[in-house]
Amino acid sequence: MSKSFEKRIGIAGAKLISRSEKRVKKSLKKLGVDVISQTPVDKGVLINNWYSSNKQPIAKKTKKADRSGAQSIARLEKAVARFKLGQTFYMTNNLPYARVIEFGMYPNPPQNPTGKTINGFSRQAPSGIVRINMKKFKARIKGAV
Repeated sequence: MSKSFEKRIGIAGAKLISRSEKRVKKSLKKLGVDVISQTPVDKGVLINNWYSSNKQPIAKKTKKADRSGAQSIARLEKAVARFKLGQTFYMTNNLPYARVIEFGMYPNPPQNPTGKTINGFSRQAPSGIVRINMKKFKARIKGAV
């Protein structure tokens, strides 16, 4: 095999890996932004507790409110920028009521009716947040392959 052929194969492989990594990063960012933007907002604490990492799940919590989700999106963007193919990507929300919102575990009927829930689910996320976005993500990935 000639050296120029080997070089061309190496360059083509590097380009393929680079393109693949860009696509994966774009998909991860879209998934994260969708999860964050679809998080129900009352005081803005839940939406501000999304933490993203490409090393290990982050166990942090904050009491700070950010109704826009901008701080969570900034953390997401930093983690996506550091991401490399072959790594695992983590996105966590460690507030106890994140699980309640995801799985509709509010008391039904409500103990203190506020109109914010229906049938145990938040009116803002009646089908959860993560599960519905993971289904969309899997469909996008499947369509890209």
